[in-house]
Amino acid sequence: MKFKKKFLLYVLIINFSCSTFKNNQNHENLYKVYKIEHTNNFYFIYCEKADRKYKIISQKNDKLNTKKIVIGNSYQFQLQDFPDYSQETNPLAGFTPLVTCFSLDKNTEVCEEYGISLCTTKNLKGLYYIK
Repeated sequence: MKFKKKFLLYVLIINFSCSTFKNNQNHENLYKVYKIEHTNNFYFIYCEKADRKYKIISQKNDKLNTKKIVIGNSYQFQLQDFPDYSQETNPLAGFTPLVTCFSLDKNTEVCEEYGISLCTTKNLKGLYYIK
Protein backbone atom coordinates (compact mmCIF):
# COMPACT_ATOMS: atom_id res chain seq x y z
CA MET A 1 0.00 0.00 0.00
CA LYS A 2 2.85 2.40 0.80
CA PHE A 3 4.33 1.74 -2.63
CA LYS A 4 1.09 2.85 -4.32
CA LYS A 5 1.01 6.08 -2.30
CA LYS A 6 4.66 6.84 -3.12
CA PHE A 7 4.11 6.05 -6.78
CA LEU A 8 1.01 8.26 -6.92
CA LEU A 9 2.89 11.10 -5.21
CA TYR A 10 5.76 10.68 -7.69
CA VAL A 11 3.36 10.83 -10.68
CA LEU A 12 1.68 13.96 -9.29
CA ILE A 13 5.04 15.72 -8.77
CA ILE A 14 6.20 14.85 -12.32
CA ASN A 15 2.87 16.01 -13.79
CA PHE A 16 3.01 19.32 -11.90
CA SER A 17 6.63 19.92 -12.91
CA CYS A 18 5.90 19.28 -16.59
CA SER A 19 2.84 21.53 -16.64
CA THR A 20 4.78 24.32 -14.89
CA PHE A 21 7.59 24.01 -17.46
CA LYS A 22 5.09 24.08 -20.32
CA ASN A 23 3.35 27.19 -18.93
CA ASN A 24 6.69 28.98 -18.47
CA GLN A 25 7.69 28.09 -22.03
CA ASN A 26 4.43 29.50 -23.41
CA HIS A 27 4.86 32.79 -21.53
CA GLU A 28 8.39 33.27 -22.87
CA ASN A 29 7.08 33.82 -26.42
CA LEU A 30 4.21 36.15 -25.55
CA TYR A 31 4.18 39.59 -27.15
CA LYS A 32 1.65 42.14 -25.89
CA VAL A 33 -0.01 44.24 -28.61
CA TYR A 34 -0.19 47.93 -27.68
CA LYS A 35 -1.02 49.67 -30.98
CA ILE A 36 -2.30 48.85 -34.48
CA GLU A 37 -1.99 51.17 -37.49
CA HIS A 38 -2.75 50.65 -41.17
CA THR A 39 -1.61 52.21 -44.43
CA ASN A 40 -2.95 51.12 -47.82
CA ASN A 41 -2.73 47.30 -47.92
CA PHE A 42 -0.67 46.81 -44.75
CA TYR A 43 -1.13 46.70 -40.99
CA PHE A 44 1.59 47.71 -38.56
CA ILE A 45 1.19 45.91 -35.26
CA TYR A 46 3.18 47.31 -32.36
CA CYS A 47 3.96 44.86 -29.56
CA GLU A 48 6.37 44.47 -26.69
CA LYS A 49 8.04 41.76 -24.69
CA ALA A 50 10.49 42.17 -21.80
CA ASP A 51 11.01 45.92 -22.37
CA ARG A 52 11.73 45.46 -26.09
CA LYS A 53 9.40 46.86 -28.73
CA TYR A 54 8.56 45.45 -32.15
CA LYS A 55 6.70 46.69 -35.23
CA ILE A 56 5.21 43.79 -37.20
CA ILE A 57 4.38 44.27 -40.88
CA SER A 58 1.30 42.30 -41.95
CA GLN A 59 -0.37 42.54 -45.34
CA LYS A 60 -4.14 42.99 -45.26
CA ASN A 61 -6.01 39.79 -45.92
CA ASP A 62 -9.54 38.61 -46.55
CA LYS A 63 -11.45 37.44 -43.49
CA LEU A 64 -10.08 34.17 -42.18
CA ASN A 65 -11.77 31.62 -39.97
CA THR A 66 -9.64 32.64 -36.96
CA LYS A 67 -9.77 35.40 -34.37
CA LYS A 68 -8.45 38.91 -34.93
CA ILE A 69 -5.76 40.18 -32.63
CA VAL A 70 -6.84 42.75 -30.04
CA ILE A 71 -4.91 45.64 -28.49
CA GLY A 72 -3.98 44.73 -24.92
CA ASN A 73 -3.87 40.98 -25.53
CA SER A 74 -0.71 38.86 -25.81
CA TYR A 75 0.14 36.41 -28.57
CA GLN A 76 2.88 33.90 -29.40
CA PHE A 77 4.29 35.57 -32.50
CA GLN A 78 7.18 33.92 -34.33
CA LEU A 79 9.05 37.07 -35.29
CA GLN A 80 11.52 37.40 -38.15
CA ASP A 81 13.66 40.49 -38.75
CA PHE A 82 12.66 42.68 -41.68
CA PRO A 83 14.53 42.76 -43.89
CA ASP A 84 16.43 39.66 -42.86
CA TYR A 85 20.03 40.26 -43.87
CA SER A 86 21.25 37.21 -41.94
CA GLN A 87 20.04 34.59 -44.43
CA GLU A 88 22.87 32.76 -46.18
CA THR A 89 20.94 32.89 -49.47
CA ASN A 90 20.86 36.67 -49.26
CA PRO A 91 23.80 38.18 -51.18
CA LEU A 92 23.89 40.95 -48.57
CA ALA A 93 24.25 38.56 -45.60
CA GLY A 94 25.79 40.39 -42.65
CA PHE A 95 25.34 43.76 -44.39
CA THR A 96 23.73 46.58 -42.43
CA PRO A 97 22.31 49.27 -44.73
CA LEU A 98 22.08 52.97 -44.01
CA VAL A 99 18.54 52.97 -45.43
CA THR A 100 15.83 53.25 -42.78
CA CYS A 101 12.74 53.05 -45.03
CA PHE A 102 11.62 50.21 -47.28
CA SER A 103 9.03 49.98 -50.06
CA LEU A 104 6.41 47.31 -49.44
CA ASP A 105 4.60 48.00 -52.72
CA LYS A 106 4.35 50.90 -55.14
CA ASN A 107 2.16 52.90 -52.72
CA THR A 108 3.42 51.86 -49.29
CA GLU A 109 6.65 52.49 -47.43
CA VAL A 110 7.62 51.40 -43.93
CA CYS A 111 10.32 53.12 -41.90
CA GLU A 112 12.31 52.02 -38.90
CA GLU A 113 11.61 53.82 -35.65
CA TYR A 114 14.14 54.41 -32.90
CA GLY A 115 14.01 51.63 -30.29
CA ILE A 116 11.53 49.50 -32.25
CA SER A 117 12.60 46.41 -34.21
CA LEU A 118 10.99 45.97 -37.62
CA CYS A 119 9.65 42.41 -38.10
CA THR A 120 7.31 40.06 -39.92
CA THR A 121 5.67 36.87 -38.67
CA LYS A 122 4.23 33.82 -40.40
CA ASN A 123 1.46 33.34 -37.83
CA LEU A 124 -0.35 36.57 -38.60
CA LYS A 125 -2.37 37.22 -41.80
CA GLY A 126 -3.69 40.74 -41.78
CA LEU A 127 -5.00 41.03 -38.24
CA TYR A 128 -5.90 37.32 -38.03
CA TYR A 129 -3.80 35.25 -35.62
CA ILE A 130 -2.84 31.78 -36.77
CA LYS A 131 -1.61 29.37 -34.06
